[in-house]
Amino acid sequence: MAKGDKQEMIIDAALEVFRERGYANARMADIARRAGVSYGLVYHYFGSKEVLFDLIVETWWNDLYSMMNAEKASSDAFRDKLIHIIRFFLDTYVQRPNLISIFVSEVCRSSVYHTREGLARFLKFFSLCEEIMLEGQQKGYLKKDIPPHHLTYIFYGAIETFISVMVLGKEPLTKKRQERAVNAIMEVFMDGAKAA
Repeated sequence: MAKGDKQEMIIDAALEVFRERGYANARMADIARRAGVSYGLVYHYFGSKEVLFDLIVETWWNDLYSMMNAEKASSDAFRDKLIHIIRFFLDTYVQRPNLISIFVSEVCRSSVYHTREGLARFLKFFSLCEEIMLEGQQKGYLKKDIPPHHLTYIFYGAIETFISVMVLGKEPLTKKRQERAVNAIMEVFMDGAKAA
């Protein structure tokens, strides 16, 4: 098996173990056992539990930033940009449930990740979202008397709350339910913040 394949197996195993046990209770031995590799190999590739966890979290943020930058640069309609952002989170929940679970439980809600660097990652995401909200204001879709950062918090808060309920309840997300969620978040956000 190639080096990259083994590393991916370890990362996938780590996602499962971090989701099941939480970061604080996860052990490298558990990850090695789940991946079906030696304990020493996990340390050889990643050095520590912290390094492995940080790599997983960094991958999440980089994927999120890439999507946000693509939406910011896109010529799509403002409403479609917001829908794409919502769908990114919902699609991640469906396709990579361990990753979104770690984001909710270990990044958003755990003091372990509430560091200066962790805050900087959230602020970067919020800044990208604010630029999209500002575009919505400039094009007349959103009220101009609400600061873009407040619109960002409201919009992201709705998404994060929905995802959190799904993660904590371990609920399935069918296509039909996904569409209802997108429509509900968009309706509440756009009607509450739209320009008169």
